[in-house]
Amino acid sequence: MDVKEAVAQAHRQGRALLAVNMVNLETAQGIVWGAERVGKPIILMVSHNAARYGGLEELYAIGRILGRKARVPVYLHYDHAEDLADLEAAYALGFDSAMLEVEDEKVLREARRVAGARALEVELEVVGKGGRRETQRGVEELAQLAVFSGADWLVVNLGTRHKALEQNRLHLERLEELRSLGKPLVLHGGSSARLEDLRRAVRLGVAKVNVATAAYHAFTEGVRQQMDTSTDPRNYLGEGRAKMGEWLATFYRELP
Repeated sequence: MDVKEAVAQAHRQGRALLAVNMVNLETAQGIVWGAERVGKPIILMVSHNAARYGGLEELYAIGRILGRKARVPVYLHYDHAEDLADLEAAYALGFDSAMLEVEDEKVLREARRVAGARALEVELEVVGKGGRRETQRGVEELAQLAVFSGADWLVVNLGTRHKALEQNRLHLERLEELRSLGKPLVLHGGSSARLEDLRRAVRLGVAKVNVATAAYHAFTEGVRQQMDTSTDPRNYLGEGRAKMGEWLATFYRELP
């Protein structure tokens, strides 16, 4: 089953796949090992910033190798493509899906062509991050853009924040209306959402939950604990990996 069908199936059944950002070998291993603990598929995400840091080809190779060995399905997703060149590079390498955050109509049309049969995620509403201004649209406008873009998964603004741990209440009343879009919805900034709200959001159509900050926090705490007693990277990075995997397994068990 490819990732498009996996997310579509989850959407039909009122479930969600967890998608977590990786930046190196240890974070990727922590994510996959955590998913194996709960026996659920996992989406490994590589953002444009992570690609600049670790190399797109290098991170892709790590993800694919781990996926071949994993006891659960592992899908690779390119997160926050800023232009068509980003998108083309990711799909050319073999990423299973990719997300575009550009609203230009011409680029949106081209994005569907570039994606071909592979899963395409489009940011129809901007989720807050730092000084970036968030947006919301009416349901009719969202429906038109969903058809126009040909996207398989739609990013909507449900009140979360990127790069934040502070818990926000989700705009669950909006989800009641957005179900009419008939497409799997993606929740960005999952680290800032209350768990009880997330569970309800999944039941209302969110089929992909993106998380990074909370996972990084767990990793960093593990590293800090070991750096006081060891200068061996295998010790402190290994502890970070273990803590990240523990956090992921605990969090993923709570999602429908």
